Amino acid sequence: MAKCLLALILSATAVLAQTPRPDPAFGSITGVVRNSVTRAPLADIRVQIGPFSATTDPQGQFGFQQVFPGRYWVSVSDERRAGRGGVYALVVAGQQLSGVDIPIKLGGTISGRVVDDVKKPVAGASVLLLERRFEAGEMAYARQQTVVTGKDGEYRLERVPAERSYLMLVKKPLPAPVSADKVPADVEKRERIMVPTYYPASLDPQGAQPVTLIPDESREGTDIRMASAPSYCMDGALEVSGGAPLPSLTILEQQALVAGSAFAPVNVKVTSEGNFRACGFHPGEYQLDANNGRNTNPPPAGSVSGYAHVIITNHDASGVKLLARQPAAISGDAAWDPPPPGNAAEKPVRVGLTKRIDFDRHADQDGPPSGMSGAFVYAREVAVPGSFTLDRVPVDDYQLEAYPLPAGCYLKAASYDGISVLHRLLRLMSDGAGGRLRLVLACDGGFLNARVTDREGNPVSHVSLYLMPAEAESAAVLSATLRRIEVENGWSGGARPLPPGKYLALACDVALDGTAEPILKLWRARSQATEVEIGPNATVQVTLQTAGVD
Repeated sequence: MAKCLLALILSATAVLAQTPRPDPAFGSITGVVRNSVTRAPLADIRVQIGPFSATTDPQGQFGFQQVFPGRYWVSVSDERRAGRGGVYALVVAGQQLSGVDIPIKLGGTISGRVVDDVKKPVAGASVLLLERRFEAGEMAYARQQTVVTGKDGEYRLERVPAERSYLMLVKKPLPAPVSADKVPADVEKRERIMVPTYYPASLDPQGAQPVTLIPDESREGTDIRMASAPSYCMDGALEVSGGAPLPSLTILEQQALVAGSAFAPVNVKVTSEGNFRACGFHPGEYQLDANNGRNTNPPPAGSVSGYAHVIITNHDASGVKLLARQPAAISGDAAWDPPPPGNAAEKPVRVGLTKRIDFDRHADQDGPPSGMSGAFVYAREVAVPGSFTLDRVPVDDYQLEAYPLPAGCYLKAASYDGISVLHRLLRLMSDGAGGRLRLVLACDGGFLNARVTDREGNPVSHVSLYLMPAEAESAAVLSATLRRIEVENGWSGGARPLPPGKYLALACDVALDGTAEPILKLWRARSQATEVEIGPNATVQVTLQTAGVD
């Protein structure tokens, strides 16, 4: 027995001798991922810390070894159930951070029926789950997923993220345009068609009722009642500049879906004289799109493009004029006010117009977005101060960009034909020649350092300091100009230089997630903010208390 015991002791000593000791330059972190509602541990959850990821075991456990010391956001996600969560963790060299519990908020489902205005089921209708966003100074609606109703009008949206606000839109695909000679002249004698409707029964997004799930919720009975209306016609003429051949003409619904993919278009027949007439449209806003090569870069020789907006209310749209023209040359100039110090002004700045392209299925087709996107960019390197020309730019909407800028510099002003395009879309119109683009770049940015405490005067961490330009006239403009600075141990971190002016400073735990909701919360909380004025090249120091923002 003594020999056996001695052998066991020797064997254990040998194993310990072979086990590497933790590197004192690193730390480690271990923990468990749990359902935020039931607190049950969850297996097969992806855990990420910095560039490293792991998957939880059957007991919901995870671990990371040899982690560089520092503060990390440990994120967890479950794509199958639209789950998201995370916690901050401080990793100390040579120490094991154990017992880290991370709650994950699992998504849920929304189900119901779509009926018409006499409560009959509507089959084959697309139900879109939309998320509000701000893009280029405008409210946008991006789809999270689309499902199609069954024969009894039933639908079911799966994997809906929790605690996020959504709108729901139901619509029928536009039918192929009906020949005008088959449509009664009297509108009231025409066949009624379904009108796109927001939950529960609104014709516009402003009257829609947002839907927000709690974690792991299955919400049933979310019925949507669609409206109907007579069908209407539109007619007009398509003209082409430069003697180019007539391009194809399509009609798109503009149902406030300006972020992400568009609805399925319909093709319209155009006569050799350029005339068109089509029927079968519900009340709403439409875009007539004519092009024969706009979606290539550079556009091919002889290409033309143009678009027109048409709003149908309670009568036919007659006499629509649409001009398709060749790509235009956009001339411009850029200047410093004031210039950067030293020789930084000698480096060229790239000025460009960018058009986002989404390679996605149509928004009213079943399924989630593909997430595939690209961009067309028309750009030139500009020696500032100086002039430039962007050649062969097709008619479309663009976002203006100027980069890279020297440290401490920013785009101070931008206008196209006298209209500001700073933080807004630049719209090239079919009926206008190439205009002039004017840019003003400045290098007099200031800095702000903030000490942030709670109401008892204790320094706080893990909150954000938001700086809102006082001159922002809307939440949409705020979204493009808002600055966020991380607060740790009671002090704001480093920040890029700020354009001189008045700001509203607000410290809170609101988290930006890419949607409009956090921006709207900050917009409503401006009365709780502290006004701060930052002068040119100045450094301002302030003390703030955290605010509760609902």
